[in-house]
This record gives sequence, structure tokens and C-alpha cells, in this order.
Amino acid sequence: MFEPWRRLPALSLKQIQYFVTLARLRHFTDTAHRLAISQPALSSALRQIESVLGGRLVNRAASAVTLTELGAAILPHAERLLNVAQASFDDMQKIMLDGGDGTLRIGLVPSVGSLLFPAVPQLLMQYFPRLRVEYHDQTNDSLLTQLDNGQIDFGIGALDRSVPATLEIHPLLEDPFIVVAHRDDPLAESHHVPWRQLIGRDIALFSKGNVSRLVTALAETHRLNFAPRYQVDFLETLYGLVRSQLAVAILPQLYTRHLHDDELALVHLQQPLLSRSVALMRARQGIRSPLIDECFQLILQNFQCQSRDG
Repeated sequence: MFEPWRRLPALSLKQIQYFVTLARLRHFTDTAHRLAISQPALSSALRQIESVLGGRLVNRAASAVTLTELGAAILPHAERLLNVAQASFDDMQKIMLDGGDGTLRIGLVPSVGSLLFPAVPQLLMQYFPRLRVEYHDQTNDSLLTQLDNGQIDFGIGALDRSVPATLEIHPLLEDPFIVVAHRDDPLAESHHVPWRQLIGRDIALFSKGNVSRLVTALAETHRLNFAPRYQVDFLETLYGLVRSQLAVAILPQLYTRHLHDDELALVHLQQPLLSRSVALMRARQGIRSPLIDECFQLILQNFQCQSRDG
């Protein structure tokens, strides 16, 4: 917890910004140009940071810059500090200009939108009418990164081995995998099908991310000899392939909550059962206002009540 009377290190946010920019660009000249400062000023700032932290952060070379082990370990913390500081400055400016209670930034993967809307916006408006709320939809990998580095306050996404230990996790529900087939496909006549029944079929799957990793891991573990025929980035492309009878699609059920299409049939996959865990997440350690924490607890309690009632 921050103690306002505690003496802070002799470092400025600008110096931290210089290090983060250098770590990303990996070149002194390019970094100095991007920051509109001289190279001596950049070198001086870096020496100050290394002096305060007690070790070298970068290896200097004629052609490029590489991070030391210490520099690589410190970089995520420096990025989080800058993100939180920038968000706080933005909030202070908005409060000064427009009033209100600042900004809450909620991240989500698009498939969980049905869990959030419209209940969560209505709940926040009821209890915190002066709070500005932003919703940032993105891939699950991007969500985890932004949670970890402080770009968003909390978010709802999926769990797998890529979730960093620095996040606080509150599981909400299990989202089972299903197959989406054309209504004329023989699979559409069943309520449940085993995974092995998909062997030899043309399959459409997202090209990257949590869903792809879970399906690939299951196929490898259970020696299911199938590979996606089509790998796509967008949901409508996935549905289009199924409507055209070019493939069957594999995806978690939440993606289909608002799907109303007489041409498509939803069939549960089993033997084995596969689901993804959907969770409310935030950084374990972070600079949070009491108001943001109240919002988090309110939303968590709302989901927990829904789970008990459901």
C-alpha cells in the first residue's frame, strides 16, 4: 500500500519512460529521436536509473541494444508504472474539466459480451452514476497482457497456461466446446457427438489464441488425428464456412449465445468433454483507487449471485 510520507526513489516518470522506449526500440539514436531528446540526455537518464536500482539494465553495442537479465525483469514493472500513471493523469484531467469520478477500464474477450451486457453497465450506472466506464474488447492474449501491465483495471477472459501468476483469478463459469454444423449435415441429427466423429471432416477453427490452443492440446493428448482445414480470425467467417457446407466449426458455446440461424445446428462435443474456464481477473498488485475496487467487488458479487441462482 502506498504511504504518502514514505520517501520515494530519486527517479522521475520521464526517466522510466526513456528506459521503456529504449527497451522497445533497442537503439539509442532511434530512441532519442522518438523522445525528442539528445543522446547524452538519454544516456544520463539510463545511468541514473541503473544507479538507483543497483545494476545494469542494457548491453550497449554499436548496432543495437539488448536487455540484461535485470533489465528484462524490470521492464514489465516499468511499463505497468507508466500505464497506471498515464491513466491517472488522464482521469485527473477529465475530473478537472468535466467533473465525475474518473474512468473505469474493463477488458473483455468478445465472446463473453453476453455475460456483461446489459446487466453490468446498468449496475454500474445505478451505483456509480458519475463514473465513466470504458469497455475494451480484444483477444484473450491481449487481455492478459493489458491486465498485467496496468492498461485496464480488470477484465473477463479465459484461463489457460498462458495466464500469468501475477493475476488474481475469480472463475465465473465453464464454457463447453460445441461443433457448429449445417442443418443438412448428418452431425446435426445428434445432440452430442464424440470428438473422434470429426476425424476426416473439414474443420474450421480460430487461427490463434486460447480456443486454438485448447483444441490442439486435446487432439494431441487423446491422439485425435485431425487438423483444421480452415483457420480464420473472425467469427462471421467461421459461420460462413459452415453455411456454405465447406466445414464444421469448433468453438466454445458462449460464442453462439446470440446466434439465431436456421441453417446452423449446435451439437455438444463429448468423449472427452472440453470446456474453457471463464474468469474475472485483475492484477494482484496494483495502484487502485477505492472506487475501482468497489466496482470490482460489486461486479464479482453480481456474477456470484447469478451463478447461485442459475
